[in-house]
Amino acid sequence: MLKRKVFMLLLAMVMVVSMVAFAACGGEEEPTPTTPTTPTTPTTTTTTTEPEPEPWQWPDRMLLTALSTRSPIYGALVAWSTPLSQDTGMTVRVITEANSSLQEVWVKEGRFFTKAPFQQRASMYGNKGFATRDAGAWVSAVWQTAGISNWGPVVLGNSDIKTIHDVKPGVKAIVMTTSESPMQSMGAFLAWADVSWEDVIVMPLGSTAQTARFLQDGKGEIALGYNTSSQWYEVEASPFGLRWLALDPEADPEGAERFKAAYPWSGFGVAAGGVPTSEGVPMAQTMVPYITRFDTDPEFVYQLVKWVDENFERFKDGAPWCKNMTLENLVVLAEEFYEPIHDGAARYLEEKGLWTPELEVRQQYNVEQLTLWVDAYQNAIKMADDRDLKVDADSDEWQEFWENYRDSLELPLLVNFQGPGIEQPIHASYYEWWDSVKPGLR
Repeated sequence: MLKRKVFMLLLAMVMVVSMVAFAACGGEEEPTPTTPTTPTTPTTTTTTTEPEPEPWQWPDRMLLTALSTRSPIYGALVAWSTPLSQDTGMTVRVITEANSSLQEVWVKEGRFFTKAPFQQRASMYGNKGFATRDAGAWVSAVWQTAGISNWGPVVLGNSDIKTIHDVKPGVKAIVMTTSESPMQSMGAFLAWADVSWEDVIVMPLGSTAQTARFLQDGKGEIALGYNTSSQWYEVEASPFGLRWLALDPEADPEGAERFKAAYPWSGFGVAAGGVPTSEGVPMAQTMVPYITRFDTDPEFVYQLVKWVDENFERFKDGAPWCKNMTLENLVVLAEEFYEPIHDGAARYLEEKGLWTPELEVRQQYNVEQLTLWVDAYQNAIKMADDRDLKVDADSDEWQEFWENYRDSLELPLLVNFQGPGIEQPIHASYYEWWDSVKPGLR
């Protein structure tokens, strides 16, 4: 009995020890979770500073070209390029060249940055005497307005011709017949007056410099005049005086339409500047652009257009045409002219809120029209080479081949106010008409 009690006591002690041990083991396997403490020391945030963009680096030099030191373009080029050179450190040179087609080749090849005015039509279309391997149409682009040219019919102050409708059959018209453009200009005046070339007496000249003298000497009765040309000051100061015949499209819209059909490269505006007798007279008006290659560095063009805009007050009075170098006039060219606006200039206009979706559509249209001419001329040269035709301005065989080829393609006549949705005149049809009506030396 005693042994049984001892045994039961030992068993109870073993059970107590086992329970204590089990409790100890359980506490180790399931520790009480703890909440992480928030650090009391504030953390430091590292900010990465973007490096400032490097300032625009202008090129070392820029070459510009003008027809002569007497042209309004030359004075304007010097006026704005002088402070530009001072600000940027560029060496700027203005080179004169009387051959406008050679000027275009220089700009086309990237040897010169700019020229004015637009591409010469005779070279662009590859007309007789201009169809060389280096010349021909190229995709040029307008980067700024060079000036505004007003021109119109002019007579002596004592003439019986008071208005454009006083121009009647039998009038003696002074015309430079060695170039198409002045003949077409006079033809536009006659079209406004509703008079044909067959009805007038053509007084032919070899140069425009003789125009004022012929008029003053009474050898002709009506002439083409540019109101800023220096020779008209002399005529105006003579005892006969000078009169400019108004071309007012609002007063005579039908006459204006006949004018535009005969000469589709010009608009109209009121003359400002030039000889006093021309002030305030409605005339034909041509906005003259500075052009460059379409693929000229767009960043360079952007920076240049920006500099011109921001420094306009510094040079606007430096030469008569400088006052026209405004963004507003650049927009007019974008709206009306047939050469596209350079991408760098368009970028600046867009930055100023002046470039619209409509202008972008017209921009692409103008590029396409010029490209048609560029591709056609280059294809014609390749075909001529395959046929062993000599591509030369003096080659009648090459000239005939090119003219037949361009006519077969029905290439567009590049004129003002063209654009998407507007009927485009065809080069061949216009010049077929022109060849049938233009005056000979009769």
